[in-house]
Amino acid sequence: MHMIKTVKTLILFLSGALALQAQPGGGRMMNPEQRAEQQTTLMTEKLALSEAQVNKVQEINLRYANKMKDARDQADGDWEAMRETMGLIRQEQDNELQTVLTQEQWQQWVAYREEMRANRGNYGRGGGPDTAPPPPPAENGEQPVKKKKQKKEKTDSGSDQ
Repeated sequence: MHMIKTVKTLILFLSGALALQAQPGGGRMMNPEQRAEQQTTLMTEKLALSEAQVNKVQEINLRYANKMKDARDQADGDWEAMRETMGLIRQEQDNELQTVLTQEQWQQWVAYREEMRANRGNYGRGGGPDTAPPPPPAENGEQPVKKKKQKKEKTDSGSDQ
């Protein structure tokens, strides 16, 4: 009887974990259409894309999401080869996106991706964009003194309206 209860609990736990993976942003469980839609939405928000740009970016993102799915399907466990293939696909996609985005938008997109890449390991451990590792101890073994941030003082200029 105890074994049946344990198995039921395990099944409930695993089904809950799978349901979480299927949510948007869940990663591997998204189909190419969902991936393209998610990336296009993110780019639209971050880069203030025009309607014409949104349509072109959506088309590009969908085409390359399908290529990446095919690469994952064909990898057959060879993660190193798949990583190389994905890099080449990403470069092709970037080349096409640069023809649609303005130079400023492209620079913003590259900066955003670099920030996300840099912060990838910090999430889930209380980290994020504003989190930095603690400073190393001083040579004498004492901890450095943290400086407090100074608050900006509010001014009443411009309140004559």
